[in-house]
Amino acid sequence: MTGFDSYPPVSRNPLLPNILVDISASSSPTPPLAQWSLDALFILPYARLRYYRKLYARLLRSTKEGRSDYRLLIVANRRLETLVSEVETRLEVDVGEDDAPNPAVLATSGDRSREQSWQVNERVSRSSSTMNSSVESHSK
Repeated sequence: MTGFDSYPPVSRNPLLPNILVDISASSSPTPPLAQWSLDALFILPYARLRYYRKLYARLLRSTKEGRSDYRLLIVANRRLETLVSEVETRLEVDVGEDDAPNPAVLATSGDRSREQSWQVNERVSRSSSTMNSSVESHSK
């Protein structure tokens, strides 16, 4: 889910700003972020999944079909693709929306309207590209 930074029960927590400042001081985010936010931190595993999906796809392309690890790479690629798809579906849910569907229902229903979710997809795209650069700089 997204929207934790603006979700009232979370944003009213008086300890949260200091915690985010401490995290930002110990591991600074990549620009354009000046300070970590909850949404930025929570999207890091998604960025990592996308990184590994690309890595495993490259490994599969460079592996010959007869090798023993070829089948394992196929299974790993399918699993990573499934995980990325599930997370992308859940990223369309804002924690603050009262009428938001259950994330479990979203994960199983492949029926989403592109017109209704274009703004969310744009936000996810911007967030994920920002977080990809942050993850890549921290993983080097």
